Order: sequence, then C-alpha cells, then structure tokens
Amino acid sequence: MDTQDMLSLPLNNAQIALITTKGTGTISGMSSKKSKHKKTKSVSGPEIFNIPNDDSKPTHRRTRSSRAPTSTSIGSINLQQIKQSLNQPDSSSTTLNQSSKSNSLSESLYNTNNKLEDNTHSSNTIDLNVLNNENSFAEKNTINSAENEWIIQALCEIENGFQIILDRVKQNSNSCKDAIAFLKKRAIIEEEYGKAMLKLCQGAMENNGKEKIETKQGTYNESWNQFIELHEKIGNNRIKFAEAIGNVTDNLFTLLKNTERSRKQLKEAGLKHQKAVTDSETLLEKAKVKYETSSEAWEEAILEKEKHFVEHYGNQNMQQMSGYNTITKKKVSLFSKNNTNPTKLQKVEDDARNKAAQANEAFKQQLISTNTTRREFFRKNLPKILRSLKETNDECDNTLQYNLGKYSLAYENALMSDATTISPLNEAQGLRKIVQKIDNSNDFIDYIRKPLYKGTKFEKNDIPFNEYKMQPETYAIIHPKSIFGIKLAEQLNRDNLEIPEILTKCANYIERYGINYVGIYRLSGSNSSVQKLRTLFDRDASQVTLTDENVQDTLINVTGVLKLYFRELPDSLFTQELYSEFIEASKIEDERRRLVEIHELVNRLPDPNYLTLRYLIAHLDRIQANQKVNKMGISNLSIIWGPTLFGGCNTSKSDGPENEQYIDMKYQCKVVEVILSNCYAIFDPDS
Repeated sequence: MDTQDMLSLPLNNAQIALITTKGTGTISGMSSKKSKHKKTKSVSGPEIFNIPNDDSKPTHRRTRSSRAPTSTSIGSINLQQIKQSLNQPDSSSTTLNQSSKSNSLSESLYNTNNKLEDNTHSSNTIDLNVLNNENSFAEKNTINSAENEWIIQALCEIENGFQIILDRVKQNSNSCKDAIAFLKKRAIIEEEYGKAMLKLCQGAMENNGKEKIETKQGTYNESWNQFIELHEKIGNNRIKFAEAIGNVTDNLFTLLKNTERSRKQLKEAGLKHQKAVTDSETLLEKAKVKYETSSEAWEEAILEKEKHFVEHYGNQNMQQMSGYNTITKKKVSLFSKNNTNPTKLQKVEDDARNKAAQANEAFKQQLISTNTTRREFFRKNLPKILRSLKETNDECDNTLQYNLGKYSLAYENALMSDATTISPLNEAQGLRKIVQKIDNSNDFIDYIRKPLYKGTKFEKNDIPFNEYKMQPETYAIIHPKSIFGIKLAEQLNRDNLEIPEILTKCANYIERYGINYVGIYRLSGSNSSVQKLRTLFDRDASQVTLTDENVQDTLINVTGVLKLYFRELPDSLFTQELYSEFIEASKIEDERRRLVEIHELVNRLPDPNYLTLRYLIAHLDRIQANQKVNKMGISNLSIIWGPTLFGGCNTSKSDGPENEQYIDMKYQCKVVEVILSNCYAIFDPDS
C-alpha cells in the first residue's frame, strides 16, 4: 500500500513545535505543563511521511524554553524596539530581534530613570505653598506618559509582570495603612494633649480664683494667670492641629478603599484572562497527547502488517502478493497455525489511521483556538490590565504624597503658632517676659507681715527599731534546712547532730505505734502524702510533729518518707567507695570469715555513716524481735533495706545488664542481713 494515499498527511512534530513557539510566551504566573504520556518514537516524523527534516526546529516534546521565545527575558529586550512598537499598533505581534541582547532593557530603563531624575528632581519635591494646586500632579503624569508605556510594554514581555505590578499596588496599600495608623495615633495624641492642656488650665484657673492662703499672691498671682492663659492658647492650637490630621487621615482612608477595590477588580479580571489561556493550553496539551498516541498506534499497526508480510512473503512487494508462498510455491491458508489474518491486520491499520486523522484535525483546531486566545491575551487584555494597574498605582502614589504634604504643612503651622504664642515677634509679652515680672522679694515681705501660724513641734528623738519575730513555721519556709539530697556529713555538721533527726523521729513513732503492725516497712503510703511529709522534713525536721491521728495511714507514710530519705542520699549509707568491697565480702561462703570482713568494712565507714547505721540497725532489730506479730523478720527487712541503703550506688550499675543489677541487689540484701543478724557482735550493745 502506498503511504501517500493513506490520508492527507498530519502535521509533523517539528512543524507543531514551530507553530507553538511563535507565541509571546507563557502567561504571567503560569508554569509550562508537561505531558504525562510515556515518551516513545513519534509516528508523524519525517521518516514515516518522507517530510524533509529541519534540524533547526525544536522537537515535538515542548518544554518550558520552547514555549516562550528567548526574547522574553527583560535583559534582552531592546528599548528602542518598544518605542517603535508604541508608534506602530499593528506590529505588536512581531517577535523582538534576538540580536538586540546587548541593548538590555534594564540598562535602558536605568539610563532613562537617571535622566528623569535629573529632569524632574525639583518636581518630585512637594512645594508646601502649592499643595492645593492639583494641576501640578496632572502635568507631571503627562510628562511621564511615554515612559509609562515603555514600562507597560516591558512588563508584558515577562512572565511575572502582572504579579509585579500587583505587588507594587499592594505595597502602596500597605503604605497607606501605615500612614493611616500613624496619623490616627498622631491625631489622638494631639487631641488628648490639647484637651488635657485645656482641662489643666481650667482647673488651675478655678483654683486660682479661690483666694486660698496656701497659694502665693501679689505679682506671682498676676503672672500665673497670664501663664495659664498662654497655655490655654497652646491647647486650642493642638486641637486645631488634631482636626487637620483627622482630615488628612479621612482622605487617605478613602484613597485606601479605592485602591484596594481597583486592585481587587483588576486582579480578578487578570486571573480570569489567565485562566482562559491556561485552560486553552491544557486542552491543547490533551489534544497533542491524544494525537501522538493515535499516531503511535497507527505506526505500530503499519509495522505489524509489514512484519507479517515479510515473514510470509519475503521481500516481495505486498501488492504483487497473490496468495502464494514465493518460496514453497504453495497456497497459504489463512487459517493455518501461527498465521495472522491479513484482512484483520488491514482493518486494524485502517482504524488506527482514521483515529490518527481525527486526532490530527482536533489538534490543529485546538492549536488555532489556543493561539487565538493567547494573542488576544498578550496583545489586548494583559496590556490593558497592566495599564489600569499602573494608573491605580500612580494615583495612590501621588495622592499619598499630596496628603503627607498637607500634614507637613499643618504640622509646620501648628509649630509656628505655638512658637509665636510662646515668644511673639512684636513687643507683646511672651512666656519668658511673663515669668520675669515676678518679684519674689516684695511678695515675701507682704506675706510675713500677716499673722504667722504656729505649728506643732517636731519629735526629735530617734525612733527605736523593733524586730518582727516570725513564727517557726514561717521562718522554716524562708530559711529551710534541707536534708533530702544533702550529704549526710554536711547536714549533721550544719545541725550539730550525730543522728539525723528524721531517723530518730520516724523510728520513735514507728516503735510506739507500729511495732505490731503487720507488714511494717513492706507497705507504702500514697505518693502525695509521702511527698507532703517530705516537704515538712525538708524545711526543718526539728519543727515536724508526728501526730497520733489516723495512725494507720500516718504510719505507712512515715515508713515511706524514711526509706525515701536514705534512697535520695547523694552517697549511700554504705558509701560508693566501699560498695564493691561490701559486695565481695557478701559473696564469701564461710560465714565466720564473711562476718569478719563485713565487720571491718562497717568500722571503716565515716563517723556520721557509722552512727546512723548503728541507730538504724538497732531500730530494725527491735522490729524483727516482734516478728511473730508483724511478720517482718530479718530476711524480709533485709530485702527492703538492702537496695534502700545501697540506693546511691545503684545508679552506677544502671547501664549494666539486668542480670548484673539483680545479682548486686541480692548481695546488697545479704550485707544488711549479715549486719542485722549480728548487730550485737558488730556494734557495742551498750551503745
């Protein structure tokens, strides 16, 4: 089959890419969309339809760079071409010459701005004497109209030109808000100042009108009245200035509302046009993908039919094939094994060709529609919106500057009014002359001529100091004598004691009320109650009194706080230094030798630790002596007090294996058991 007779040839990919690159570029704020279709070999290329291949054309896969011409960069736009385009309205679709990159727009705009600054430097400064002449702003806008058109044209050439000028108008709105906020507070300050001044002057005049003996009379009183009147004038000036600031603020607020309304409307219009272009380009991309997919399917159908023909008929022309095998000269059956029906292959190819033709036509129609929409956007809608935004921005600029100038003029008038009030230019009396009229000497002489009033005599003796005596509970709160977490020797030396007072008080209470308590030291009280008791002991143990109310609950709380005290010692009662030796001694199997080793280690303890241990062991011995009732024998007490008395040493083993910690705990209990079982051999019974 001759491929030239299949159908009118669709556009090849090189031609499509060339058409799509003739646009002005992507719209502002819109990114180029990429097809999700898998990249395969195009069926519409020159190798299929024998179309001459142009290597200079871009590939059929459009990228961001292929959609927009290289002249969209603001640095490569010739300002002279923009000027010419303003004089030729019909030439807006002409692509800018890429060879003009040396004459960048940024340099041209910079040189233009420098010239404008030199020519209009004096016009940018507000003349306070002609603030009411609004024609000056109109003349300034007329002079800059040409430059504004250049800027609009330049913004049309870059993708984010629309967003740039939107941001500029937003900056203007924010500047108006700042100015409004400042001037509002400024007006409030001036108004409050003026009202406060008037109120102050009114109060001073009322007090001065009453002839009180407490105030000075004579020349001072006359000058003081004039002094108050002058300040009253200043207060009135400030209220007038506050009203002037309020007028300026109202003007700026109206400007802000108009600017924001215009920006919102223009932004919505611009986004609407942008969305139209984006939607059109999206439809174009879908049509392109469908076109490429259909063309690939057609290509596969052609290749499959060609492959079938070559496998069965060799290199013979397909049109010359008359149903015979050219090699075996035998009739080829259409229903033989592993043989594909040629009619079916032809039908598949025809269907694929028709779909490719339909997709090609749809793609070309969508391409025309998209380019029409893009041209309308870039040549008409976008410049119109940018021009309106620029006008809104210029109006906000000029009006804001004008109103700030009005504020400056009002401020200057207020200051001048205050200055002329305080110090007049003529011979009138100013504030300084009013003060200079006071004659203190004569006023004092007039005052002492009047009867003198006798006053109460002073008590000249020194006032004695009476120190306040605090209650013991309050003093303990301010100056606590902490014992928890404090080294044993340090707290005993501080309190001048041999045995910690918490141990003596808790032991006496337990022996008095809990000697027959079943499970004493094994049961624990509530954490909140124990912590409350801990706080009392940590302030001042000497002030703690253990009551006999609710003995059962108090008893287990007392045992809990006593065990907590020994666990929180920085260095355990058996000391970190002798810890390993105690553990090794407890491992000795010979009881006699084990007792001797532990006895020697106990004797090596520091005096505070030795005396405390001796007192505690004696207390525990009295507990276990009544074990038939309380069920707390030596073994049970050792299990509880072993880890407690070695508590400070357990932290060093916390990083070791769990079985080692368990073994150490076992030997800790063994040490306490040996000491408790042989307490009268280790310690002097008389002590």
